[in-house]
Amino acid sequence: MEGSGARVSVLGDTIKHFPAGQLSAFDISASNLSKEDIQVHIVSPAKRPVSYQLTESGEDVYRVAFVTTEVGSYIVDVAVAGQKVQGSPFIAKAYDAGLIRVSDVPNGVVGQPCQFRVDASQAGEGQLEISINDGEVPNHVQVLGGGRCLVSFTPDTAKLHTIDIKFNGETVRGCPFVCRVADTSRVSLTLRHLELIPVGRPAAFNIAVDGGGSAELTVTVRTPSHTTLPVRVSGSVRAGFTAEFTPIDVGAHTIIVNYNDSAVSGTPFTCKVYDAAKVGVSHLPRGAIGKSLQFVVDASEGGEGNLEISISAAGRNIPTQVHPQGSARFAVSFVPLEAIDHIINISFNKEPVQGSPFVAKVQADPNRIVVSGQSLAATAVGKTSFFTISNVTGSVEDVEVSVEGHSRKHQRAY
Repeated sequence: MEGSGARVSVLGDTIKHFPAGQLSAFDISASNLSKEDIQVHIVSPAKRPVSYQLTESGEDVYRVAFVTTEVGSYIVDVAVAGQKVQGSPFIAKAYDAGLIRVSDVPNGVVGQPCQFRVDASQAGEGQLEISINDGEVPNHVQVLGGGRCLVSFTPDTAKLHTIDIKFNGETVRGCPFVCRVADTSRVSLTLRHLELIPVGRPAAFNIAVDGGGSAELTVTVRTPSHTTLPVRVSGSVRAGFTAEFTPIDVGAHTIIVNYNDSAVSGTPFTCKVYDAAKVGVSHLPRGAIGKSLQFVVDASEGGEGNLEISISAAGRNIPTQVHPQGSARFAVSFVPLEAIDHIINISFNKEPVQGSPFVAKVQADPNRIVVSGQSLAATAVGKTSFFTISNVTGSVEDVEVSVEGHSRKHQRAY
């Protein structure tokens, strides 16, 4: 504003932006004017007037001081001797670095991206500055919108990383944030032998840590019901560690190994716990020669695994049919050829199920002649073979046997 010999200007960054909740001020330079010639009106984002103090701070300089708590845009109208100064009304934006929210900074792993979120949606407009280890570690900021962003960095050394965040030059509350970085490549373990394990028996695996120094190892085993099992970890960095636990439930268990609060490669690992004792076998009916004998195997409560069934008679294997019924239930059938006991072996994950081996009694039909023997199905060339004829009412002279080979020659046998 120029006129009446007066030169007026508004000075200070506060006329552009200022921190909420703190005393803020801007200056008015007005020569040849008095305090009474200056009029100031400040309106908050909620359209409420803001009180202020006008004081003389120097020759021809007057200071406007005020305190606000509301974040947002303020309208500042300045007039001198009834005339608005150049640029009035001004838009001054209030911010509050104390309203910046930073998500929990996770622990990091060497060579793997580490991420955290910064939420400035309630803090007003401003410039966000992020520095990791005093700028030694590069970081990338992805704008998510709405005043929120995702910050990521990739540590290359196993040490504490400090994160400093500033908003409009002010340090954000909670800084510096600390990220513990571990080198999990130092840790090796083998878990493949735990893919299938029996319930109620101790299971163990070894953990090796390369190099010296301390090592903070934690081992967690989660049950199918998401509870945790007691785990005993013994050993040292030099000798290696052993982790041991005993599952008490059938189902998938999750093994998690953390090194300095970071998950070791290969975990979480899922091991399947089974119980061969929970595999049930139905009643075995009495069999008859030439008639199919059937029973049911129920492994629905035994967990995951491999079911093996073998049937033999007099040391010879009998062809067996297994028919899946769904829900880990199986119908097993075979046709006995001899009136002798048939031995049924059933194992689950190489462990005999309860009651195995089972015995199937096979009897002959008293009202008919029965011919039985393994050689009726197959026999070796050049070797003596035999089969049995039962329930014969006459003498051996009454029996005539004809064996027809590939050359269609007939052989008589008694």
